[in-house]
Amino acid sequence: MTRLLVHARDFRAYRALLDLHARAGWFRLSIVAALPVAWIIVANLAPLVQMAMISLYDRYPLAPGTEPQFTLRHYTAFFGRPLYLTAFLRTFVFGTAVTALTLVVVFPIAFYISKVAAPARRTRLLLLVIAPFWVSEVIRSFAWILMLANRGAVNSFASWIGLPGTPYELLYNNVSLTIGVIYLTSLYMLLPLYAALEKIDRSVLEAASDLGAPGWRRFTRIVLPLSREGVVTGCTLVFLLTVGLFAMPQLLGGPNTTMFATTIGQVFAKAGDSWPLGSAFSLILLAAALAYVGLFMLLFQPRRRKTS
Repeated sequence: MTRLLVHARDFRAYRALLDLHARAGWFRLSIVAALPVAWIIVANLAPLVQMAMISLYDRYPLAPGTEPQFTLRHYTAFFGRPLYLTAFLRTFVFGTAVTALTLVVVFPIAFYISKVAAPARRTRLLLLVIAPFWVSEVIRSFAWILMLANRGAVNSFASWIGLPGTPYELLYNNVSLTIGVIYLTSLYMLLPLYAALEKIDRSVLEAASDLGAPGWRRFTRIVLPLSREGVVTGCTLVFLLTVGLFAMPQLLGGPNTTMFATTIGQVFAKAGDSWPLGSAFSLILLAAALAYVGLFMLLFQPRRRKTS
């Protein structure tokens, strides 16, 4: 008898839970959002909060039994040495230039796959473009070192066709770093552009062509405005990835192409009490990059029309 009463109470509780789930929208939403919210808090926000706390410590790690002393000197140190400011500004200028070049290079590829290639071939073309990204960033960096070396494929071909001045100095400068970063980030530009271009109705382009609009006018008046959302998304992803690159600038860059992320890595690698300084620089880079991207999205994101 007792067991039956226990089962009856469990059934009523289960039934009440189902009724709450069916009637309360907030309850369903909380169940669905619980895991993503927990992941964001644990994997994203918690490390940033910890880094922010460390950046305010006078020294870290703390000795056993000592209380932390808070200071802002690690943030003010960023403005105290021209080396840090130069690497910081170079990172943003380089990131902006590479983002623009990536857009120019990848846009025709995305347009060809989405609008020119036959629908049956689009999946294979996308796989062909995605395939190199299955390989590690470090391996792809070494592949470009072999390609751009003095006796690499590029200089060998230039010498074979008789170009003067070979071999060209293509490694460990802005040329090699720009090529490598464009190759590394092109996929993050391609996929948003392809998704935006694929949505454009082909009949709109055909109608514009029938009305006598030349190709450049169809591009500026139809293709570019309708793909603006993909352009903004792709540029945002490429810029954020570029300013945070660490391995490729070390492998393909030189002393005159040092990026701020590399500087941060060198600060963390120093012996002694360097964690608060590296944490402060990391937060400065994060805040500046998010503000830069936010301004870009505010200026170029297509405005949504209000429906009456």
